[in-house]
Amino acid sequence: MPATFRPYAPHSDWARIRDFLVDTFALYQRPFNWMIDRWNFCRHFVLPLHTFCNVRDFGVPTRTAPPVRDELPGWERTIGVWENAAGEIVGVAHSENEEPGEAWIEIHPDYTDLCDEMVTYAEAHLADRADGVAFVRLYVNAGSALEQVAQARGYRQLQGQGMNHLEHRIGDVPVSPLPAGYVIRSVTDEDDVEQRRMVRAFSFGGYCPPSDWPPASAMRALQQAPDYRPELDLFVVAPNGEYASFCTIWLDERNRYANFEPVGTHADYQRLGLGRALLTEGFRRMARYGATRSFMDSGNPFYRKVGFQPTPWTYYPWIKYFPA
Repeated sequence: MPATFRPYAPHSDWARIRDFLVDTFALYQRPFNWMIDRWNFCRHFVLPLHTFCNVRDFGVPTRTAPPVRDELPGWERTIGVWENAAGEIVGVAHSENEEPGEAWIEIHPDYTDLCDEMVTYAEAHLADRADGVAFVRLYVNAGSALEQVAQARGYRQLQGQGMNHLEHRIGDVPVSPLPAGYVIRSVTDEDDVEQRRMVRAFSFGGYCPPSDWPPASAMRALQQAPDYRPELDLFVVAPNGEYASFCTIWLDERNRYANFEPVGTHADYQRLGLGRALLTEGFRRMARYGATRSFMDSGNPFYRKVGFQPTPWTYYPWIKYFPA
């Protein structure tokens, strides 16, 4: 069945693409396209965060200069959608709005012949351009039809920058105790946005100034994501009342997997076993919803210590420079 291109429709396509990612996971039975955690997180945290940064730094919500990226309307204008004659989405080209020139391609396994056309779209609409030179950083699954297209079009694989999909099979979850005085709670129990944005900042940025903390507006926007569940947004509370570790769980009930995005531990509370205990509790909650698998894209050895194992599936960035 042939497929045709059309621009992204902001008021309807986010949910339709989300469902397309669920449907294609069922076909691939593994991480190949994005999963719903990343689609939710990009739209409902990354983009609100960048809008805040644009206004804070430049006074207007627009792309001015790296490293600040476009806000929501700018991101939406760059998304390309391919539909078959039945009106079903079979391909999507988009960015994550994080890196200059980045491009991601989501594809139905019966429509991989679209890959060349989709790369042409990415070069026209997703490339970073400056002083007559264009650049695309295309993320490609190893051994895929897209990899063959990238090679044929002169892209170069960035060796040493591949990311292996890790998988955790959720069965009987062992107990992983917390130190005395620490407790695990969820946003259902208490919703302190100031504590949650502080622990996130101190987990990833160390002792950064408050102006570098994720804003409350972005934290609240994440809670509006369609797949967000407050009972699966977890954190560890230290004896002094500070939030010491956190994770958010995203559940695909149809495909029976659940993923953590994000995970972090406050710089003052690392190496106390809090992350292990929190993820262990997360696995227990995943199992209650029927999830049997969890996936993670990370080179951090911590995740293997809590049960994630490498899989045969890897993706790499491929780059190409060409005249703008």
